[in-house]
Amino acid sequence: MVIIRDSEWSKKETMSVSVMSSASFLSMGDIMRELDSKALIRSDFILINGAILTTFDLEVFLDEHRKRRESDKNCAVTLLYRKTTPQHHIICNEQAVVVATETSSNRIRFFQRLHKALTSYIPLEIFQENDEITIHYNVLDSYISICSPCVPPLFSDNFDYQDMDDFVKGLIVNEELLGNSMYIHINNEGYGANISNLVMYDSVRQCQLQQNVVIGQGTKIGENVHISNSVIGKNCSIGKNVLITGSYLWDGVSVGDSCNLDTCLLADKVNVGNNVSIKPGCVLGPEVSIDDGIILPTLTRLQAEEVCDDDSFGEEDFEFNKSNKSIDKNLVGANGHGYICNISEEEEDDDDENTKITDVWGRPFDSCKFLEDEDSSSSEILSVDEGASGESEVEGDDYDDDISQFYREVLDSLHRGYDERVQLENMILEINSSKHAYNISIKEVVSVLVKALLNLPFEYDANLTTIAYGNMLKRLRISLDKVIFNYVRSADTQYTCLLAVEDFMKNHGNFAQSGVTVIKAWYDDDVLHELVIFRWFYNISPENANIKRLIDPFMKWLREAEEESSGD
Repeated sequence: MVIIRDSEWSKKETMSVSVMSSASFLSMGDIMRELDSKALIRSDFILINGAILTTFDLEVFLDEHRKRRESDKNCAVTLLYRKTTPQHHIICNEQAVVVATETSSNRIRFFQRLHKALTSYIPLEIFQENDEITIHYNVLDSYISICSPCVPPLFSDNFDYQDMDDFVKGLIVNEELLGNSMYIHINNEGYGANISNLVMYDSVRQCQLQQNVVIGQGTKIGENVHISNSVIGKNCSIGKNVLITGSYLWDGVSVGDSCNLDTCLLADKVNVGNNVSIKPGCVLGPEVSIDDGIILPTLTRLQAEEVCDDDSFGEEDFEFNKSNKSIDKNLVGANGHGYICNISEEEEDDDDENTKITDVWGRPFDSCKFLEDEDSSSSEILSVDEGASGESEVEGDDYDDDISQFYREVLDSLHRGYDERVQLENMILEINSSKHAYNISIKEVVSVLVKALLNLPFEYDANLTTIAYGNMLKRLRISLDKVIFNYVRSADTQYTCLLAVEDFMKNHGNFAQSGVTVIKAWYDDDVLHELVIFRWFYNISPENANIKRLIDPFMKWLREAEEESSGD
């Protein structure tokens, strides 16, 4: 319970709060129509979402709106935006917007919520009817609107208006008929964001933090723990050899040894056993327990309480899986505890994993988890969707034959490219040609390239000593590394790159130390990110313990370097 009687909120006793509730309210539009039917709105008012975090001085914007109405009696709404940069990390898909306004007055002439769209089509007549138009793509929607008294009646006249987006688009379409106008105010200072999903929750929290990591009072952390871009609540217990990246652990969370937590949220008193890996997008409700050795799949959502069969909850956006009457021991382990919370049946029919990430966890505007937007207009990468083609649809012996043949052609291309000093662009074109011929995914291209480079010294001399191999590989890398770097553009392909090096180290034990040298060199070249290296290191299987021993000195150096960097 939150007590506000003695807080700042109660110092000024000029505001009264009236709560309206009804089972028939299914949208913001329904509430506006109810306000109109009861004639409760008689003057300008501020329409604000309950999940808003803002430092804006709203009184200033309200005064500005009132002055604007003196010159434009038909002004219905002023929308508040915060100026930012395109594809800023705080903008997610559902909030990205393009707005075209009259430059002289900031009157809105075009509005589009982008969602997944990469292009926006603005009607030609907008430019023909105005001397100058400004297109705003670098703004964050605060979801705060300064409204005139005419707004509730407009919702009543249009029963298809469910939210402000419907309202804005409707007024633009019917501008000549209704005569109403809308304006925007773009603020260059202050803060305003709508925390509508977990991506926004994460982004807003990161903006609030002065450091990359915040650890609550009474929390205990074991040895060799790496935490980045995360918040750890009070009285938590973190075991040894744990990697926590981009995650939120609320109060009283317990995490065992050798765990990997990646972009997840663990609510109060969640218990995670030893050797547990929690994949991106997972949300664990209060008191959920995960047993030792469990790998929790991407986007898993668990709750501790049993399924609710109350029919009154049938209209909710998210439904509990009513077929799940017992704990799934395969998911949480023999000693685990947790029930699956599924999305609605309509969304379950959607096979697009990226759509689920957008709708359930939320997705940064520029990327989903492992797809980073790179400036690669002249590169082969632009035409490859890593999220969709991470696994080839071709299976079986034919695919294995294609991979083998592709590997042979890549090896020949690198061999000839080094001997004949072929230009980088020509080698890439040659590899791309083979890639398309055999329908090879981008991840397989990276894997094959790394293995081909590491095996190339043996093409010159099959009986190389360890020292001779290292020297030869160094010379080859100087000429050929950039061919590989052309394809390593995301955390996903970086991870694939490390797996390929690990495979070489496993199969060529006498030359495994050169694999460590390559990883360090590519880290120094800013091709491999330390968080990806940590994730790979902690996921090396026990059967490859010798590889872990070889790489451990570098990992120790990497941890110390990051600690020094954080200290600075």
